[in-house]
Amino acid sequence: MDVTKETNQYLRPMMKISEMVPYLKEKNIKFEKMSEKDAEKYLRYNNNYYNVTAYKHNFERYVIDGKFVDKFIDLDFAYLKDLAIIDHRTRLVLFKMTIDIEHYLKIRILNLIEDIEQEDGYRIVNMYLEKDFNAEKFPKKVHKSIFKKVGSSYYDKVFSKYDIDKDKKLENIPIWEFLEIITFGDLVNFYEFFAKEYNLDKEIKNIFIFREIVKLRNAVAHNSCILCDLDKKDNTFAPDYKILTYLNNCNIRKDTRDNKLSNSRIRQITYTLYMFNEIVTSKGIKKNIIEDINNLFYGRINSHKEYYNNNELLKSIYTYFDKIIKKYYSSDIDKIV
Repeated sequence: MDVTKETNQYLRPMMKISEMVPYLKEKNIKFEKMSEKDAEKYLRYNNNYYNVTAYKHNFERYVIDGKFVDKFIDLDFAYLKDLAIIDHRTRLVLFKMTIDIEHYLKIRILNLIEDIEQEDGYRIVNMYLEKDFNAEKFPKKVHKSIFKKVGSSYYDKVFSKYDIDKDKKLENIPIWEFLEIITFGDLVNFYEFFAKEYNLDKEIKNIFIFREIVKLRNAVAHNSCILCDLDKKDNTFAPDYKILTYLNNCNIRKDTRDNKLSNSRIRQITYTLYMFNEIVTSKGIKKNIIEDINNLFYGRINSHKEYYNNNELLKSIYTYFDKIIKKYYSSDIDKIV
């Protein structure tokens, strides 16, 4: 039996660019604001079908017999292109914010360690690496990540001095070096281990917030679409009281807050906006980010705001973030805290 033929009958054939526009028209996607020819050109030279059409789920669909069908009520291809551009610009700003948060988390850990009498900058790292090396579920996860990051040549020349017994078990890495060679995800794991070891309750309460920021950072770093499926309710965890206070200060009502935070991506962006102001201490960095956010939010995003006049979902999300930005990211530099 031809296994390939047997398997292929279950696989969708690859769609050619010339077939994409007719296929989208079947879904009632219009080509009035942007011609079919220009749409084909955009799909060939600027973006791929999967990325562009990911945003269609932010638009209303027809309902037949009580069920949504894959035909859209008010959706032009130009709207999808506009959202793709906005998504790209948004990812650039969020990437800058998340790497700043990562950097200042490292500084926060170093400052905290200075105030702990029994800590010499080696003890906690050795404890963490010992636990990682002997972990039952995923042994040597951090070790493997470090080896991969430092590379074989650097390891042989410099890093092998931390492999005392030459058994690939790392020891006595100073914390100021250790923090620079682990991933953001491992940094948050270490932060949690450190906070629990020294009973730093205030820090422990930040862990879940940082974990959500790591997810967003990974998404923007890999150029994943972040402004799609914004109507999905996929996060039922109760937010921290600090986030509730943060949003309450923005005059965001409980029903709006609960609705928006039930979407993972909106929650991750909210947490990033919150933590950036909490942890970043450089006024210069804050000024640059505030400028970027205002140019994006009140500039590029509004370039074709008429596209979304009938889109209650996107208008409500814009209003939600508008309140946060006006409260905590005002373009008035004197209001920066």
